[in-house]
Amino acid sequence: MTDQSRLPTPEEARRLLDDADSTGRHTTSRAGWPGVAVLLSLGAVLSLGTLAMGLTTGTNYFVAMVGLLTWVAVVVGFQLVFFRSHRLGGGRRWGLYIAAMFAIYLVAMLVVGSSEGRAVGATCLAAAALLVVSVAAATHEARQVVR
Repeated sequence: MTDQSRLPTPEEARRLLDDADSTGRHTTSRAGWPGVAVLLSLGAVLSLGTLAMGLTTGTNYFVAMVGLLTWVAVVVGFQLVFFRSHRLGGGRRWGLYIAAMFAIYLVAMLVVGSSEGRAVGATCLAAAALLVVSVAAATHEARQVVR
């Protein structure tokens, strides 16, 4: 047991700071894998939902939209409930990921909403863009975990 009234030596202080830094990096890297799964899930839901909505009309369009929104709510809800450590790990990066996906999704919904099932090429491109952005974000996040 150490004497609580004395200050640590410079060497002890450096060791304690290194231990704290290592613990912080270890904690945030462990938060990364669930985040990677969320990014891939969100990308899959948005991409496939966009594709389904772009290839259908009428009631089928609304069924696809409700399915997409339900799964987005499940993924986002799961993230908010279980990812306390995620907030410590990648707050700024996540804002960029979500903003990029939202921007592409906004364009995709403009294309899909006005096409009435006829703009198959544009719908496929929008779905592919969502896939690429989500996989790129998940790949970047996975590389952060490995460090």
